[in-house]
Amino acid sequence: MGLVLAYLKYHPRPPWRAFDRLLADEWLARRMGETAYGKLWRPMLEGKFGPHFQDVNLAWFWARVYKRTPRLGYYRGGFQAFVDRLGAAARKRGVAIETNAPVRSLTPLPEGGFRIEIGEKAEHGGDPPASRSFDAVLSTVSPGLMQRLAPELPESYLAQLGSLRHMGAVVMTVALDRPLLKDTYWVNVPKAEGLPFLVLVEHTNMVDPSHYGGDHLLYLGDYLEPSHRYFSMSQEELLAEFLPALPRFNREFRPEWVTGAWLHRATYAQPVPVRGYAAMIPDLRTPLRGLYFASMSQVYPWDRGTNYAVEIGQRAAQMIVKDSG
Repeated sequence: MGLVLAYLKYHPRPPWRAFDRLLADEWLARRMGETAYGKLWRPMLEGKFGPHFQDVNLAWFWARVYKRTPRLGYYRGGFQAFVDRLGAAARKRGVAIETNAPVRSLTPLPEGGFRIEIGEKAEHGGDPPASRSFDAVLSTVSPGLMQRLAPELPESYLAQLGSLRHMGAVVMTVALDRPLLKDTYWVNVPKAEGLPFLVLVEHTNMVDPSHYGGDHLLYLGDYLEPSHRYFSMSQEELLAEFLPALPRFNREFRPEWVTGAWLHRATYAQPVPVRGYAAMIPDLRTPLRGLYFASMSQVYPWDRGTNYAVEIGQRAAQMIVKDSG
């Protein structure tokens, strides 16, 4: 296993395009040996991709090993503080940022540009939808939502969007009045253990609790099919499901330690990179002039993450500026 990981990480000319045509499960079991692979890597792939784990290609696995680093960074105040400051800096440059303005449809105009319909449906008690026109549009939604918002895209591009698979994610953030783990930051939980989540992260074992009012923060997360029951359960129901598992990590744990909980979930969270995925990725520049699409499904072979969101955002911005110049 060590030799295989060294080959993947230090290969002088990473052959990831060849890996795109290979299945990770088959290749790793054959090269690492069934015992080593079956004890460590297969449970992690199965946990992340569920029923799709045998379809994941080797290029994705290579990218995870190749880019792995022991160095971690975290924005002081958390990512909400980062977004707030980024928004403030953009507004100083004259950018108009609107929130709570759901886009309902996206229609190309005969003279060029697009009409965007914004707002909730009237039957839900919201105001009538408003229409706005724009010269260019960058959409960063899921592939499935992009299909629904822009049905006037050519059939071939819509088919590309429809061919992309994904997993959802559920994360429960739990605040405790004391630490759960002594020094450990991250624990991967194999599905075979029968625990109700895939990963336990004690965030305040990396970032000091003083940044969070003295609370100790746990992230209890899982990648799941969008149809999984966790997506329809309330925060209280999920907390009741998760807490009984915590004594497995610290026998002294008691529910009275909990001082707060917050539930976050998204049905589009983790793209599933199947064999031949490189040829399936939709272009950032869609066939409709002035319409661009950038999502985590297009950062391949890299896995979704903040670094790659920034990179694809820069690429899209440069493309828009070039096309409109």
